[in-house]
Amino acid sequence: MDLLFTILSFILLISIIVGIHELGHFLVARYFKIHVLRFKIGFGKELFSFKDKKNCTYSFGILPLGGYVQMLGENSLQEEDCRNDNQEIKKSYLDALPGERAAVTVAGPLANFVLAIFIYFYLALVGTTQLSAYVGEIIPSSLIQNSGIEARDKIIEIDSQKVEAFNDINLILSRRIGDTGSITIKYLNDGSERNASVPIKDFLSGSEQTSPHLALGLQPFFPPLVGKLQEDGPAARFGIQAGDLIKSVNGQEITSWQKLSTILSQLPNQFIEIELFRNQKVETFMIETSSYADENGNLKGRIGILASNDLNQWPREYTFEKKENLLSAFLLGVTDTYKYTLLIISSIGKMFSGSISADNLGGPIQISVLAGSAAKAGYVTFLSMIALLSINLGLLNLLPIPILDGGQLLMITIEKLKGSPVSEVVMDYSMRIGIVLVVSLMVFAFANDIARLI
Repeated sequence: MDLLFTILSFILLISIIVGIHELGHFLVARYFKIHVLRFKIGFGKELFSFKDKKNCTYSFGILPLGGYVQMLGENSLQEEDCRNDNQEIKKSYLDALPGERAAVTVAGPLANFVLAIFIYFYLALVGTTQLSAYVGEIIPSSLIQNSGIEARDKIIEIDSQKVEAFNDINLILSRRIGDTGSITIKYLNDGSERNASVPIKDFLSGSEQTSPHLALGLQPFFPPLVGKLQEDGPAARFGIQAGDLIKSVNGQEITSWQKLSTILSQLPNQFIEIELFRNQKVETFMIETSSYADENGNLKGRIGILASNDLNQWPREYTFEKKENLLSAFLLGVTDTYKYTLLIISSIGKMFSGSISADNLGGPIQISVLAGSAAKAGYVTFLSMIALLSINLGLLNLLPIPILDGGQLLMITIEKLKGSPVSEVVMDYSMRIGIVLVVSLMVFAFANDIARLI
């Protein structure tokens, strides 16, 4: 079931970002009266197809890994179909002015950016609840361990950039990938502002797939709030319920989920006293823990509970609510898209310079895994994933590689400068080079995916 869900999430995600990209090409081509022969999402055998009144075929291929819009004039075999039912000559792609062809070409990537803007605008308008920037745990032997930052401290600035939600930490740290130097952090400790400097060297430049906050050594804060219970587990048998907030275990105060897990792991197969808040009342339960063996064969205690991921149930101080009016939401949609675009461009540049390992490049398997995880996390995470990958697709297609939109724009620019079309020989060889480059990139990304699985 999980595999099917992941596959369906992947198909939906790719279909949306590819469909919007091709729709951009299609709408602008239609605007300039260029005859469109085919609009297709996916490759391979067609699952279904139909034609409109203008004799354009719409279809969906069995492999949802791309798509295309085919216009009259892009394939010489189609030149015979140059008249409509009224014997009016149809306008081909080659008949269009260079400016019109450039507009059609750039419309695909532009549509991807517009999609990202719309998603970020929508999320800001309807409002989202996010993790606040409280520290839940400092990972032992991590970069940040000796900085003075402790659990329950709140991060308010990183590198002089304001932090409101925990997601901001990852975004700001992502800009430092591959860097050597130090990361400056301003945080609150018992209400007092303090500063820390964390030295870094080639930060996250290797091939490991680690979130920036984990690479630094930060775990987000999770309150000791019960989300789900293991069926027939100790907690369920002894009366613990979802929504209970654990206050203490054997008299030891519990301030975070991480502390609760640590204490319970030290109490295998024992009767313990748990004090908790339920319906604004304090209740006490006696529970017999169960146990499991860790990788070293040591017995660890547990009671069969999972942390709550429903931020609406969390104490308000540990969440950050973000909701904007219409104008502010639109401006936020534009600025968020701009921020992530700059981040991706910077990452691509660092990958070419060697500051970031090319092993971080992901292919369809990695995307499908991320899509499945994002969909399980909820519609906000899934929409954010669509927006980010849409920006990626838009930027990738603007690279000046023949066969991509950026390569087509380059050829149109050369044509405009020299006053005549680029020769067929040059076009032919450039397309071959482009195919080799794109296929090589896809094979490399796919190989990275396989390497992560084995």
